[in-house]
Amino acid sequence: MNYRVLLVSFLLTTTSSSFAQTAKELYEEGVQLRKDGKSKEAVERFKRAVALKPDYTDAYYEMGWCQNETKDYSGAIQSLRKVRQEWSAVAKVHFELGYAFEKSSQNDSATASYKRCLAINNEYSLAWKQLGVMAYQADDAKTALEHFAKYEAAAKSPITDYLYWYRKGFCYNGNKEYSNAKTALFKSLEYKKDYLNTYLELGFACSRLKEDDMAIGYYKKAIETDPNSHIPYNGIGEVYRDNKKDFAEAMVWYQKTLALNPNERKGNFGMGYCLNATGKFADAIDYLKKAIENQKDYVAAYVELGYSYYKINYYKDALANLNKAISLNPNNENGRYYACLVYISLGEKSNAQRMVDELKGLSSRHAAGLQEKVNKM
Repeated sequence: MNYRVLLVSFLLTTTSSSFAQTAKELYEEGVQLRKDGKSKEAVERFKRAVALKPDYTDAYYEMGWCQNETKDYSGAIQSLRKVRQEWSAVAKVHFELGYAFEKSSQNDSATASYKRCLAINNEYSLAWKQLGVMAYQADDAKTALEHFAKYEAAAKSPITDYLYWYRKGFCYNGNKEYSNAKTALFKSLEYKKDYLNTYLELGFACSRLKEDDMAIGYYKKAIETDPNSHIPYNGIGEVYRDNKKDFAEAMVWYQKTLALNPNERKGNFGMGYCLNATGKFADAIDYLKKAIENQKDYVAAYVELGYSYYKINYYKDALANLNKAISLNPNNENGRYYACLVYISLGEKSNAQRMVDELKGLSSRHAAGLQEKVNKM
């Protein structure tokens, strides 16, 4: 009896040891496959390893890492949550889990994981980078730039990612730091010469700095990069409209924009604006309506459309559009300015005075001149 017990015990111990060894071999195969860039095959090995050894934390971590690589983010979250229980003080676990959450659009969980990573290791550069990317995607340029600065400070080697430098330049443009934007965007071009968006952002930055010829040059490089994109044509139109005040030339480029994309809201607005500026008020109306069709809250388009109607004495339509602009943006000055002119034309002194009073409340430069007109009614 004792002999049989000993034999069974020996067999169980030997079998268990064999299973553990087999799990280790599968784990090592998986690691090698990952190093060889075969993440999908590696995941299969790690799954077999944890099936044999359910508490194999190393295998779960490697599997989660590879699942992120193969874009199986839900799988990565499951794997890395198991690891987090055992390796709560390991920064890389929280980073990989944060990345999986981020790619699954679980932004709050992603942010929490990245912050846990940084609480363990404040020099974990990629966590700062991804926090910056998330802020960039949320159109929070200021926060993105703060995180990007910490990423660069923590980075151990030169940053050669063209997309990173593009995003940084984009954020500088959003923060109205146009010279800094150019510096970052030039870095992006060092690592990728044919990225359309980099040329677009350079064109935008230069236009804001009144470097008109440079702006047009970068927009034309964008056209060379992608002749089917309507955006650079529109950009050139804006340079001629806003900076050079050459409305005829601007319309040439807006027409090219609309030939590629007839519904493009900025192109339609630009055409309407330029037609108003050249006294072709009735012709502007359809373009401005088209702009509004494609963006229902387009305040500037409502103002321009109201102005068009005012100039052709369609006062009811003018007020409808100008009041819409004011309702969308209660601080809008131009809408009130033109509405005041309409009320003056209609002889409605009380409404005209109301517009003047509201403009005074906004400290508008238009208020004094309009007050003189109202006083003469």
